[in-house]
Amino acid sequence: MGDEVLDFANGIGAKDLKAIFSDTEYSSLFKRRNYFLLEPGRFLVIKISRNKIKPFYGFGKAFYELFNKLTENGGEYYFVALESNKSGWVLTKTQIQKMIANKSLSISSDQREYKVNNYNLKDHDYFASTEAFLRKVSGPQK
Repeated sequence: MGDEVLDFANGIGAKDLKAIFSDTEYSSLFKRRNYFLLEPGRFLVIKISRNKIKPFYGFGKAFYELFNKLTENGGEYYFVALESNKSGWVLTKTQIQKMIANKSLSISSDQREYKVNNYNLKDHDYFASTEAFLRKVSGPQK
């Protein structure tokens, strides 16, 4: 993980889940600083790809299951695929669930991580600034 993730999270006012869940049953999951709380009930998974030729972003199956559990009675989570500290793509919980259900997200051979690839990221999910990101996640959900 690079500074881009923390820069982006700080730029939108998100709180690190590592600190929030430090004394809970989930604390061992949050080893990396890629998981944030935007506001109560709205979680973020923020990733950046180091492969510029064939970018992909991993979403751990354990985190997918955890965020579905945390939002089953309301709330939302977003998967954010950054290309810089201010731009990238954002996918909603519903979009991720549909991609997993229809198998358009591949899963690693050990069945532990879903792979979000370039072809999963559409132009309408793109944002070019932190302000545009915040508008996207505050608008009607897909």
